[in-house]
Amino acid sequence: MKQAIGVDIGGGSIRVSLFNDKGEELKSNHKKTPDHLDNDSFLSVLIEAIEPLAKESIGIGVGSPGPLNNETGVLLKSANMIGLNNLPIKSSLEAKFSLPVFYENDANCAALGEAIFGNYKDCESQLILTLGTGIGGGFVSKGKLYSGYLGNGIEIGHTTSVIDGALCGCGVKGCVESYFSTIGFLNRYFETTNTKLTNAEVFFQLVKNGDSVAKDILEFGTRALAHAVRGAVHLLNPEAVIFVGGITKSYEFFGSALEAEIRTTIFPVLNERLQIGPGGNLSGTLGAASLVFAKEKK
Repeated sequence: MKQAIGVDIGGGSIRVSLFNDKGEELKSNHKKTPDHLDNDSFLSVLIEAIEPLAKESIGIGVGSPGPLNNETGVLLKSANMIGLNNLPIKSSLEAKFSLPVFYENDANCAALGEAIFGNYKDCESQLILTLGTGIGGGFVSKGKLYSGYLGNGIEIGHTTSVIDGALCGCGVKGCVESYFSTIGFLNRYFETTNTKLTNAEVFFQLVKNGDSVAKDILEFGTRALAHAVRGAVHLLNPEAVIFVGGITKSYEFFGSALEAEIRTTIFPVLNERLQIGPGGNLSGTLGAASLVFAKEKK
């Protein structure tokens, strides 16, 4: 049975796991990223995290936030990892381990992992949205990931929901992730109440407790997300729309309204085959390892 390494690079840590081609995790490793980042120190920790698993693998898949260049395998820069610039991930790992390395945006990795191993793996095409700090997206058709130019496609979080709306972290006003994401929820709540919330769990607890401001923010955000998905469905015509990420832990508070708004606004004929729902929330490392397994199937 073939085995592949998946590497999930986050703002504070590097997670590495070894999987078989059934998606079963065999071994794992975890390293905290250095407090003061530069390319050399980061690569040293990355290699240290992978090394114990490398001999048992046919390849390495790496996922990280962008922007990046998936053709050259370079992390261009990161808002959450200040100090990294033009980091040559692919070439550095290939030189060290003599294994093929595949590198993609973490949302694209999540999409591919869900398409191969998730709840909707039997669908011909899948549009996957990652709902967390922001909103990411990925599209898989017949097992092939559409990643866009240099791996930066399907950025659904940065499609416009409100003309001249709230300022997004990308610098443009009105992006859907300004209204439906952890950052969006917390910023909209602060604007209205002058109260700073610490995380999405606190926000959804307010929703659960009947807080009128939190409920209004969630209702508007849900409609904004639904119409972003509506546009994507009309463009891509996927067989399944799948929601993953930390916010889906609270799917009970918005899932029914989200699905209903999507279904009542898309072309009726599309509802005949479209499936909508939460995914398996597979690990980021399995999503990255899926890059290797997908290449092996070609």
